[in-house]
Amino acid sequence: MTLLLASASPRRRELLARITNDFLVAPSRAAEPTDGSPGERVLSAAKAKAHAVGRDHAGVIIAADTVVVLDGDVLGKPTSREDAAQMLRRLSGHEHSVVTGLCVLSTWSGEERSSVEETLVRFRDLAADEIERYVDSGEPDDKAGAYAIQGKAAVFVERICGDYYNVMGFPLCRLVLLLREVGVRV
Repeated sequence: MTLLLASASPRRRELLARITNDFLVAPSRAAEPTDGSPGERVLSAAKAKAHAVGRDHAGVIIAADTVVVLDGDVLGKPTSREDAAQMLRRLSGHEHSVVTGLCVLSTWSGEERSSVEETLVRFRDLAADEIERYVDSGEPDDKAGAYAIQGKAAVFVERICGDYYNVMGFPLCRLVLLLREVGVRV
């Protein structure tokens, strides 16, 4: 059985490799929706990515989309250095949600399973100079919410409630359960 990861994300490849090395990468170019609640948006995006890859490849397709939500606002990937710094200033001293939509699609059976995972993360108060240094590191550039919990931003996190791997972009526990529902054991 062929497993296909519908993502070009190095983090998602790394995380999937923690549970299996038997997969191929087939990035999706599906458009990500901007309407609906954060959960609806990420779930819709994950399904769109899975189905886009499924049109060209046969197998069990795994797709995900992640956003950071603070006070009802979706914080996507920063568009500039200032945008990244602004996101981090907003996250400083506050709790936010990391919401991931996950879709597993079997092109052979037509079965589809999906889920939304939410993890709460609280940042400690951040000093202006450490925000500047972090932004200068380049790490926030392609990350939802402008931070990588597994990287230098680990020291910003006061506490977390939920799946740590979800904050990295791939809720592994939920993924394994969805894979089992379509007959895949990893």
